[in-house]
Formats: sequence, structure tokens, C-alpha cells
Amino acid sequence: MAALSGLLPVVAHAQTISNTAQIQWDAGASRVSKPSNVVELTVEQLPPPPPTLTTFQFATSGSGGQSLVVPQTMCHGSGGNREVTLGGAFDGKSLSPATVRQASAIRAGEPLFVSLQSAADNHEGSSIETLLVTLETPAGDREQIALTESAANSGIFVGMVNTSPNPGTPVQGDCTLTIKPGETFTLSGLRSSDGEALATSPVEVLIDPFGIVFDSGDGAPILGSRVTLIDVATGLPAQVFGDDARSIFPSTIVTGSTVTDSGGTVYNFPPGDYRFPFARAGTYRLQVEVPSPFTVPSTATPAELAGLLRPDGIAYTIVDASYGAPFVLNDPSPVRIDIPADRPGGAIAITKAASNPVAAPGDPLQYRIIVRNSDAVRTTGAITVTDTLPSEMRLKKDTIRIDGVLSPYAATPDGRTLTIPVPRLRGGASATITYILEVRPDAQPGQTLNRAQARDNRGTQSAIADAAVRIERDAIADRMTIIGRITDGGCTVDPDAANGVPGVRVMLEDGSYAVTDIEGRYHFEGVLPGLHVVQIDPSSLPSGQIPADCARIARTSGSAISRFIDGQGGALIRA
Repeated sequence: MAALSGLLPVVAHAQTISNTAQIQWDAGASRVSKPSNVVELTVEQLPPPPPTLTTFQFATSGSGGQSLVVPQTMCHGSGGNREVTLGGAFDGKSLSPATVRQASAIRAGEPLFVSLQSAADNHEGSSIETLLVTLETPAGDREQIALTESAANSGIFVGMVNTSPNPGTPVQGDCTLTIKPGETFTLSGLRSSDGEALATSPVEVLIDPFGIVFDSGDGAPILGSRVTLIDVATGLPAQVFGDDARSIFPSTIVTGSTVTDSGGTVYNFPPGDYRFPFARAGTYRLQVEVPSPFTVPSTATPAELAGLLRPDGIAYTIVDASYGAPFVLNDPSPVRIDIPADRPGGAIAITKAASNPVAAPGDPLQYRIIVRNSDAVRTTGAITVTDTLPSEMRLKKDTIRIDGVLSPYAATPDGRTLTIPVPRLRGGASATITYILEVRPDAQPGQTLNRAQARDNRGTQSAIADAAVRIERDAIADRMTIIGRITDGGCTVDPDAANGVPGVRVMLEDGSYAVTDIEGRYHFEGVLPGLHVVQIDPSSLPSGQIPADCARIARTSGSAISRFIDGQGGALIRA
């Protein structure tokens, strides 16, 4: 009986496979064996995929995330090997597993989770391996950490490194990766055994929250402002950590001062600048106290502040939290909150003029008000012009304009007080208000005065500006004329056909009188408008004649010798 067997040596990384067959048989009492020829098979081995470096951060509640088991990471630092541990703002966070989210942006001071996928470093398929890598930043920091394989034969190595935004010179080997707030850096992973570059990953570095307290009038930072970070959940000052996310940082800072955290790190704040390096995820608000005469929250709108620039030449970031509203720290988005404060500006100047110093009833007059910011640098607050009109005049509808543009306004029920809103005026700028008033027909002659005053929402107000106009009435149009006739013949005779009675005295209530002519006619010229009484003197009637009340109307009041009359200027009244 013969047996045939194949010898297949297994070599993990061989490129050539050799195969030799052998036959054996019995020849009498002897056993004979003979090998075959050798067959060789060349296998082309594919290179492993290039390593990839992925960065993660802790995921906050409601922001999604994935479960990642983060093994205990060892740091190979200048002081020897030590464990990388959580602390400060991250007390109580779980690492096995940790709820993380892939992130290309982190806050300065929070831990950075690193996942390096490298099949070339997966040497033993049956055991969990470690990979010592060196992480470098462009600022010059260099830290060595030991990443641990997530599972046997996975080729995925996971670890953690703490970060710090300490603005000083990075210290290599201190087991903390120093990164610069506000910039984007490329994290490079190097294999420590041979220095070979494994992979890179860009990371944006943020800090929360920070900003500048500034003058809403000219954009200048305000020295000496007290800013406190308040935890909305408790209503108390929040717990704040320093740049290392461990040391206790004051919850209140004063702009332009120096602050030292519990770890001894010194922070210098330029005028107007504030920063709270790190706080736990949550809802906060900024409590701001500004030096006199500034006030907060500002009354200026984001649109009104749009033209103001920070000292670095970039526009201020104005959000709801700039006015004291709560804000949320729950993701890696930048949390810059610039805070405007109001200060009363320089004097607001106002002048007023009428198109004509003299007017008559019914005449239109154009009034012009010029409001000017006398401060060449600072912007005013929103301005309101209050204008009190004389009783002899009334506003012509849809004539109020600011710099030629129709403007809204408010008026009191009697129409005499106008309130006109004027936009904020930049340094040295002015606005011109125009409108038309009409002189009322019943306006009495004499001097009228129109007064206006401007005030902004910061409490700055102008002096009172006025414009005087003299109202004159035409001599004829200002007075009325009374005419009439005394006739003979009684009530049955047509007055127009009756004979006039001459020589009859006719009087007014003020004692003035006229005597009828040969046709019985009389008249009074230049009578003031209003109510008057015309009466005949019965003693001046010819003998045998007596007065008769033929009209029997309300104006006679039952009297045969008198009449009530009422008229306006320019009227011709017959009695």
C-alpha cells in the first residue's frame, strides 16, 4: 500500500511557497520511499493600508456620540512613565466605555482621544498589543503615549492625552499637549521605534467663553469691567477651571487685570478682555458690572454696532448673550461673546428754523430741524426728537422727512406734541428733519413759538431749540362789516319796496353808533369777529312810529329793537 502526502510549510510573510510530494511502497520485506519534483508558487503580497489617525472628544448630552473603550494610557514623559488620568472639569467621566464623538475641533484644556488604525503594527494576531507613538504640534510640543489595541488582531490603537492652552513655551515630555487657543494645528503621529510618520489629523482649538467689554459709542475696550460667569442651574457663580482643565480659576475677573489660578498659572488680561478658560457643559450667563458712567445691557442693536471693530480689526461678535441672555456650552463651536456698554456721549446739538418769519391764516410753513453729534469720535444712542407745536398751527399729513426720506412719528391726541425717532449718529454726523405746518384759519395775530429737543437712549439731551413766527391777519380779512336798513310801513310791506327812515340812531353793545341816511341805511366797519348786539334807539324814531318785530326769529329774542349777530373776519353781516 502506498501513501501520498503534501508538505505545506506555513510562513506568515513568505513570498514563495514550495510543495514536494513523496511516495512510499513495500518491496518484499523492505519499504521504499521516493520524493517527487519540487513545485514552487510565488505569491504577491499586498501592502497594508496606510495608517489613519482619528481624534475624538467627550460627547455632551443630546449631541449624539458613540461608545469607545479607552484603555488606561501610559505617558512616557521626562519624569518617567505615568498614567494619563482625568481630573478637574472631567471628574466622574467614564473611560470604559466613554461616550465620544469624532471631532476636528476641541476646547483648549479638554482631553483629546486618539485612535490610530495601523495594520502594519498588528504583529500578533492572538494578543492585544500596544503601540508607542509620539504626538507633535507645530508649536513644538512633543509627547509620547502608549496606545493600546482595542481588541486582539484589530489593528486599532486607542489612547488619550490631556491638552493645555498655556500660552507659554511648550514643555516636551510633561505628558500634556500644549496647544494655542484659537488656531488650527495638525496633529502628527510618529512611530516611536523608528520615527516613521504614521498619520496626521487637523484639529481646531477653541476656548469658552471669551470676549471684550467695549464702548458701544466708539468700540474702545473698557478697563475695569467685572465679568462673572453664572451657572443658570444654580444661580451662583460657576465653577471654572484654568488652562489645564484642572486648576481652579476665578469665576469673576476684572478686565485689564492679572489672575492666578490654583495651579499657579498667571493670566494677563488686556483692557476690556475677559476669558474663562474652561467650564463644564451647561447653561450659563455673564453678569457684567461696568465702571461709571457706563451702563449695561446696552440699548444698541447688533445692526447699530456692526461698524465697530475690535483692536485686532475684526468686527465684534454680538449675540443674545451680549445683552445678558443665557448661553449653552455643549459643543465645540466657538463661544465668543463681546459685550457692549453704553456711556452718555458729548452734547447733542439741535437747531430749528422756519421757512418764513411771518405768516397769515392758511399759509403753509416748512420747518427744518438739524440734529448733530458734536462728538467727533463716539456714536450717539438712538435719538428721539420731541417737538411742541403752537396751538395756532397744525401738521400737514405725510410731510415729516429725515434726510429726505419719509419718517414715522407719533403725536399726542391734540396733535401738538410730535415724537420723531432719529437713528444713531456717528461721530460728527447730523440728520435733518423737515415738515410742513399750516396756520389755522382762526389763528389770532401775534408771535408763535415752536420748541424742539433731542435726547438719546443713554440720557444725553440737547438744549431746547425754538423757531418764532409772527402771525398777521390782513386788515380787511381780519374784521367784519355790519350793514342794515330801517324801513317804514310795518310788517305787511315788503322791506325792499318800503321807504327808509332817516335819522335813526343804531348802536352796538360797546356804545358805538351810526345814524341812518335818507334811505334808512346804516353800517359799521372794522368790527371785531364774534358775537355782537345791534340795537336801535327808540327815542330817535320819528313821532308816531314804533319798532315792530317782524322777523320773530331766535336772533331777536322777542325784542323789536335789537338783533344778535355773529361773524368771522372778512364777513359782511346784515341786520
